[in-house]
Amino acid sequence: MIKKVFILHNPKIKGIEKAKEEIERLLKSCGKVVENSPKDVDLVITMGGDGTFLKGVHLVESPHTFVYGIKYGKVGFLTHSAEDIKEKLKKVLTGNFKTSKRIMLEISVKSKGKIINDFSLNEVVIFRKGIRIIDISVSSRKEEIFSHLRCDGIIVATPTGSTAHSLSASGPVVSPDTECLLLVPVSPHSLCWRPVVISSKEILSIEVSPEALIVIDGQREIPVYSSDRIIVKKSTKRVNIIIEDSFFTRLRSKFHWGS
Repeated sequence: MIKKVFILHNPKIKGIEKAKEEIERLLKSCGKVVENSPKDVDLVITMGGDGTFLKGVHLVESPHTFVYGIKYGKVGFLTHSAEDIKEKLKKVLTGNFKTSKRIMLEISVKSKGKIINDFSLNEVVIFRKGIRIIDISVSSRKEEIFSHLRCDGIIVATPTGSTAHSLSASGPVVSPDTECLLLVPVSPHSLCWRPVVISSKEILSIEVSPEALIVIDGQREIPVYSSDRIIVKKSTKRVNIIIEDSFFTRLRSKFHWGS
């Protein structure tokens, strides 16, 4: 039962404040509590594009919290149309909705005696920090996957992230309910390297030279250097996304899949 709701909006979008006020009035008229913090809420509503949606996911603390995105921005593969939004929200508030529980990534960076931990829903992008390409090696617990890959960077993505940065780098489209990880080189200086799909049980160890920047879901950055070790694996944490249509229906409507 949804009782407490937090709304995250993108203040840069014109007219968003008025739209937020209308949704707040709707929530209160339905007997829901609109919280000022995402802590311990039943539902997080995001108002914006996919970037705002990802910010909302990163704010979620409880495994029982649902996330519902409303599209007011330019990019909205993870969000839903604002058309008839009041009727849609009324259904959500009464528990009449479908969910998709998505896997996430856990990132650990060992740098200069310190350990930095983070997580992502879409992807971890390791990208050159300067103007020159970098050397990257990727190993699993069993074997070396990419050895001395010279490129602009590499993407480790979840199935959810297969339609995000990975797609732009010619990575495969993967149904979000699939248990796997994607490794997608970015502009490799070779004809030999191609994206690969591996088991979600793998623990990846990544090293770069001379230096690079880790970008997590397009939200946060971590600088890394030659002596650092980057560990990426499937997180024990998952996120509950409220969905309105199937994955391939969304591919057709958003990306003109099969047309």
